[in-house]
Parts: sequence; C-alpha cells; structure tokens
Amino acid sequence: MLLPRFPATRFQGSKRKILPEIAALIEAEKCESIIDLYSGSGIVALLFRYLGKRVLANDYLKYNQNTASLFLNYSQEELGALDLDADLDFLLNHRADDFESIVSDEFQGVYFKPHENSEIDNFCQNIQRYCGLKQSLYIYAVGQALIKKRPYNLFHRANLDMRLKDVVRSFGNAKTWETSIKEHAVKCIKELAALPAVDARQPITTCVDTACLQALPQDYDVVYMDPPYMNGKSVSVNYSNFYHFLEGLCDYSLFSKGDTRYPHKPIVNIESAWHKKESALKQLKYICEYFHSSTIIMSYRSDGTPSPLEIQAVMQGCGRQVEIHTAGEYKYALSKNADNEEIFIIARL
Repeated sequence: MLLPRFPATRFQGSKRKILPEIAALIEAEKCESIIDLYSGSGIVALLFRYLGKRVLANDYLKYNQNTASLFLNYSQEELGALDLDADLDFLLNHRADDFESIVSDEFQGVYFKPHENSEIDNFCQNIQRYCGLKQSLYIYAVGQALIKKRPYNLFHRANLDMRLKDVVRSFGNAKTWETSIKEHAVKCIKELAALPAVDARQPITTCVDTACLQALPQDYDVVYMDPPYMNGKSVSVNYSNFYHFLEGLCDYSLFSKGDTRYPHKPIVNIESAWHKKESALKQLKYICEYFHSSTIIMSYRSDGTPSPLEIQAVMQGCGRQVEIHTAGEYKYALSKNADNEEIFIIARL
C-alpha cells in the first residue's frame, strides 16, 4: 500500500519502516475500530487514524500516552496556526521568577550539556502555561529532540562522555548530537504537519498497563499489540528504563526522584509481564480471553521469547484460529542477527 511519509522517530521498536505492511493487513481485515494496546512511539496509532479507523491507544508511559493523544487528536489547521519559533524560544529560554534547576542539579554530566539541562528546566516549567494541543505537541517534539541528541537514542546509560570525546567515530552522528533542541523540535513538528489531513477521531483512552485491562472496552473489532521485545536469549527490553527521562517532560517533579543506585539515575522503572516468558504467556492468555470478540493482531519477531509457536499454542488454547505471516525482511538497528524477521500473528475467533 502506498502511504505518505509519516513523521520520523528514533524510538526503539518503532514500526515506521513496515507501516505499508501493517496498513495492508488492517485493510484486509475490513475492520472499523482498533485498539493499539502498546502504542509506544504512537506511529501505528497514527497510521490507524490515517486509514480512517476509530482508534483507542494505550501505553504505560506518560510520554507515550501524550504522543498517542496528540496523534489521535491534532488537526493540520491547528498546527498551521502555531508560531513555532516564538513558542519554542519562550519554552526553552524564558527564565521564570520562581525558576527551579532540578535537571541541572540532578543530572549534571549524565545526559546533556549544562546549557541543554537549563533549557530542559525552562521547558518543563514554562510548558505548564500551555494546555491542550500546544502542550502535548511541544512535549512530543522536545522529547523527540532529546532522543536524537542521545548516543544510541536511549537514556539507559550515563554516557554524555561519548558526545564530548574528541575522537574519530565509527558510529553515531556528532552533527545530530550538537543540533539544538529547538531545531530538532521544529523539524519534528513540520514532519507531522506535512502528513496529509486526517479526520478527527475518538480521543485517546489510556490505562497504566494491561494489568488494568478492565479500563478498556471490549467492543473493538481488532486489538493490535506490539509488546516489549524479548530476544532468543530471553533478554527483555525495559522501555521505562530506556525512556524514563522523557517522563519528566510530563511530570517535572519526577526529575527529583532519580534512583541514585544507578549512574543513569532512572526516574521511573516499571516492570511488565512481558519481561519474563512465563508471565508473558499468562498475560497473552488474559488478553485473548478479555477481548473475547476481537481479532488479535500481534507484531512480533521470529526469534522472540516466547517463541511464535508458543504464542500460537496459547491463542489456540483460547479457541482461536491462528495464522503466522512474515512482514518481509526487516532488521532492527544494532542487530547482528540476519535470521530474524518481523512477523504478524493473527488470532481470529
């Protein structure tokens, strides 16, 4: 399926590269409503909205909730009416009379340079003067900017020194790291504004995690799920550890709660059932039973743990007919395993 260019993101696990395959799969289902159960970067929820579906997105991280809410509710008219330069100059540079320096004090030398920490402090205090679309848009854009300015695009290590060393680099992009927060944010917003107009749909609904499934309706045609990845060695991806720092953009007080037992001082650390094989299979069974009238479409990896066949067995045990399809050759960044593939596991009643 031919799609327009969707906004770029360096959020790990984003399905942006296979949006055409996901779109073709969803169109073949001839569904009207979809729950994006683990919305992550929000890009798949945005695709579903673009396809004209009624979309509900869920994620356990505040920043991801903010992104999905933005993607499901913005309009091109609203974006076009903004003065990006003036807004971002104010948000990043205005020093309030009651200015606090939590990031500058607590994260000195951890992730960003001193002037960048000051901009983050300013932003988190000034963004409270905004509301609605402007608030969610700028939180999203600044968060994307901070991801780009990080080695590996993550916050799992206190490795500012990788940016600061004057060495010949075999990886990374020093120019991207040194581009200002404002420049990255403006580019991010312009990419979103360039997407062809999409209809306004049902506002986002969120809950803390799938442990709170009862907060979600059961009458949606399709439940799409892209759970946290656990590789063949059962090493899990803890997204809260990877992107904890972005939570502070949504709740500034969190920056004062960094866990000092670790050099990267995570401000949140949320466990998930998907971090272990046994609890992942149990959670999957719960999802299949709770959404008893919905088709479940799962994005997964052929080398994942639990294995696709173990997932298939659980779904079949819930009385579903299961199909496994490849999404084509698709290698993850930093992956050295050429044998893994992105797959779709489809469970129908």
